[in-house]
Amino acid sequence: MRKLKIGTRGSALAVAQARLVQDAFLERGVESELVIVRTRGDADVVSPLSAIGHGAFTDVFSELLASGDLDVAVHSAKDLPTDEAHDGFFCLPRADARDAFLHVAERKVLRVGTGSPRRAAAVQRICPQARVLPVRGNIDTRIQKMLTGEYDALVLACAGLDRLGIVYPEIRIERLSPALCVPAACQGIIAVEGAAGRLIHDEEAGDYARIERACQRLLGGGCTGGVGCFFDGMMLYAQKDGAIRTAAYRDDRDIAALAEEFL
Repeated sequence: MRKLKIGTRGSALAVAQARLVQDAFLERGVESELVIVRTRGDADVVSPLSAIGHGAFTDVFSELLASGDLDVAVHSAKDLPTDEAHDGFFCLPRADARDAFLHVAERKVLRVGTGSPRRAAAVQRICPQARVLPVRGNIDTRIQKMLTGEYDALVLACAGLDRLGIVYPEIRIERLSPALCVPAACQGIIAVEGAAGRLIHDEEAGDYARIERACQRLLGGGCTGGVGCFFDGMMLYAQKDGAIRTAAYRDDRDIAALAEEFL
């Protein structure tokens, strides 16, 4: 049997996530190989993601899957466009969905780097005296920019820090409550596109992803917007334009009711 071709971006985090997918397939007796793919978002590391457009890190994979050059593609699920055409993905179990506030110990926080309007709104709650500055690049690049003085603090996803084992003695990491900074929809979930992904699908992560993406669609948010949606199994958290609302979740009618609170 030929090896399954798994498409992934080439960053350290993307490859680490793809290797988790490889391990999951191997546990089911399926061998695979990684295929590194360069996306629009990788080619342009200067422009803000809002300028590059939706699907900056994902759209090329759809073409490669359709042509048969890949069997499956691996993404951070939060990077997938939220239209229903992109709902047919499979999930690995979710990692820590929260955002983290990283800052250099003993340095006053005056400049915080983030390219996310959602995170920028949280920074204003955490450090109202700070100036938010745009930042691009992978996790290591962003951290090095902070250590060399370009920023005093950053907001990054806990899942990425954990998967890469990021530890610096001079950096303090504070994990932010969803009530303070609502995560992006599907943050912490690894998405697998392609029919073979059903072999390794985690039902709970899939259910949470569906609920959060439905909420994000109703709020009109994409991965580059100021919208956050998070479901913890009981409560649904939503953020839009800096405002945060919460509601108990019983069925999808509660998603619509929560979205209406922002109107």
